[in-house]
Amino acid sequence: MKKLQIVFITLFFVLLLLPIAFFNWEENVVSEIDNRQLTNNPFGENRTPGADLTSQLESYVQDRIGFRDEMILNYTILNDKLFHKMIHPLYEYGKDGYVFSKQKANIKLTDYHIAFADMLAEIQNYCEQQDVPFLFVFDPEKAAVYTDELHEGINYDNSWVQQFEQELEKRGVHYIDNTQLMKDKREEGEQVFNKMYNAGHWNDLGAFYGINNVLEELSKDFPQITPNELSDFVVEEKLNETLPSSQFPIHEYEPIFGRTCPLEVKTEEYESEVKRNSQHRGFGYYVNPENKEAGVPKTLVFQGSYLNEMGFKFLQTGLGEYIHVHNYENVLNFAYYFNIFQPECVVVEAAEYTINPTYFNEENLKNFSLNLKLDELSAEQQEDLSVISPDIEEGQTLATVSVQLPQEAEYAYLLCGDTVYDLLKEGDRYAASLEKEQFDRENISVITVDSQGRKIWYR
Repeated sequence: MKKLQIVFITLFFVLLLLPIAFFNWEENVVSEIDNRQLTNNPFGENRTPGADLTSQLESYVQDRIGFRDEMILNYTILNDKLFHKMIHPLYEYGKDGYVFSKQKANIKLTDYHIAFADMLAEIQNYCEQQDVPFLFVFDPEKAAVYTDELHEGINYDNSWVQQFEQELEKRGVHYIDNTQLMKDKREEGEQVFNKMYNAGHWNDLGAFYGINNVLEELSKDFPQITPNELSDFVVEEKLNETLPSSQFPIHEYEPIFGRTCPLEVKTEEYESEVKRNSQHRGFGYYVNPENKEAGVPKTLVFQGSYLNEMGFKFLQTGLGEYIHVHNYENVLNFAYYFNIFQPECVVVEAAEYTINPTYFNEENLKNFSLNLKLDELSAEQQEDLSVISPDIEEGQTLATVSVQLPQEAEYAYLLCGDTVYDLLKEGDRYAASLEKEQFDRENISVITVDSQGRKIWYR
């Protein structure tokens, strides 16, 4: 009996010490099970500056204890099997087995949304000055389309969207909202969002219909654009066995569309030289030779994950030259990308839940402005180009010209041959990047415009 007690006590202490023995000491670790970076050592070089040491130490131990993911997963599965309750930081159950992103408080229209509408109007006005059509695309979250499948007790209200769109209409912003289309397709029996998998995005079928709506709208300016057909793709089924960014087990098939049209990929030529926000690095440059030959326009698309994950293949099929840049912080640097790619059409896309400061920085949004179009090539004063110390940096694909202006300018422009590029303020210099093949270092000049509208031409 005494030996049995010793064995039991020994096993007890072994089980108690095992999580400590397997403590995770690695820094900058991202946990797949809760989709975030685990707390770093509060005494190490990666600690959070200014954070309370006691709470940081507590969080560090909780995050790094051995077998943490296994314990969380087993606890999650146990709650699901016994109580049909989803214990997860990202997801929650609705009715009839539906899974939704964790619901937050209802949004109210604020000055932030007004600033967002102003930003879109500014971009559209800029594009129109260059004779480039513009379109804003609003994509709904799953809860807006399957509201009746949210679990009891959730009073989902997205009336801010209608108020926001009224602000767009006041400003004359050209936009489409894919919400009603998704609802209509659902009523017709189409599963445009998966029942469980990838609750934060539409599926490939939803993307097919949503992008066709975009193509149909763009065809009003460009008749060469035609909607995609189902026959343009190979459609297969994929089995999903866990939720994204999670080990929560599921068993659900979803449709996967495979592109069949030929495509030239130019992404690698530009990717290393085109600047993007460090958190939003998505970029691609594709040419559909058949569509380009037919006159389908060169289109610059600022897009979020709805298009990065599913929608891109439908734009590759439907457009000619298709350049996409990850949205959010990058669209707030709009003129930089317009300078480089000189598009014939511009699209900005955003999902319902992304129009907030987490994605689009509030200060940058409210301070957003673009150059007016340079109306004529004349100036009250002329100076030698050497006065502003032009610096030219040439990469494999891009050339960047920067200058030091003797006084602050309201607007500044780089002239290269017959093309005008915006010079953008970067620290104490003004710079413009353009495609290297369009650059002629022997044929550049600069025009500045001050707050009184007086122009100086450096040539």
